[in-house]
Amino acid sequence: MIKGDNILNVGTPAGGGISIIANDPVTSGGGGGDSPPITDNLSIYLDPNVEVYSDAGTTLAVDGDNIRQFNDQSGNGNTLNQTTASSQPLYDTTTLGNGNASIYALNDFMSLTNNLSVGASDSYTMYMVYKKSANSNIYYGIRGENGFNRFEHRTTLLNFRSATGGSHFWTYTDNTDLKVIATTLDRDVTTNGEHKLYVNGAYVGIRDYTINWTNEISRIFANTDAYMYYGSFLWYDAAHSATDVATTSDWLNTKYSFPNY
Repeated sequence: MIKGDNILNVGTPAGGGISIIANDPVTSGGGGGDSPPITDNLSIYLDPNVEVYSDAGTTLAVDGDNIRQFNDQSGNGNTLNQTTASSQPLYDTTTLGNGNASIYALNDFMSLTNNLSVGASDSYTMYMVYKKSANSNIYYGIRGENGFNRFEHRTTLLNFRSATGGSHFWTYTDNTDLKVIATTLDRDVTTNGEHKLYVNGAYVGIRDYTINWTNEISRIFANTDAYMYYGSFLWYDAAHSATDVATTSDWLNTKYSFPNY
């Protein structure tokens, strides 16, 4: 199946007949798909529509398959892997709509080739498209090797927990709608930084206490307690402004059509 805009160019040659020419796809990492509007400092870009495999990079996953490998589209080669079948998330092509695939996970995870690091003086930005199957507390959207360094999708808050277990949360009443969240940490604004949350491009809040922690993220799609469907995931080694967040969220909304955007 060929999917996407401007894949083929159909024309009429001077000598008659029809010519069909395959155009080069627009890519961000060599695997096809679309490129984010902001690529500076992009550390990883995961698009479930592109280069998701049921084996070690040969057989593209289809609906219901276990996922063995998921290729990064940022150009940095930060491939996700999971060799243990019981911990492999599933590939889903029907839930998110607009022809978009998702990663369907419960008590699963995939390991990064290179960890995503936030040092004591580092800034970052994360975009995560997701849909809960039920509005339960989910404690591991992304995580480190141990139980902490994790992002929690709770029913009344979204929480980034540090390596020591400290909570860095925003009050937010979650639901089962498809959405994109963005979190930004800007270390240059204050001594320890400003940690902000946006949902569907709209500003939600800022943490009202200092940020003096470091994080090392090694696993993605590592949730527990309830099923989650994950769409696109992007991580930048820099803080995005409100304008940058709006630009990237608009791009993702064009892709997914979030119901409350």
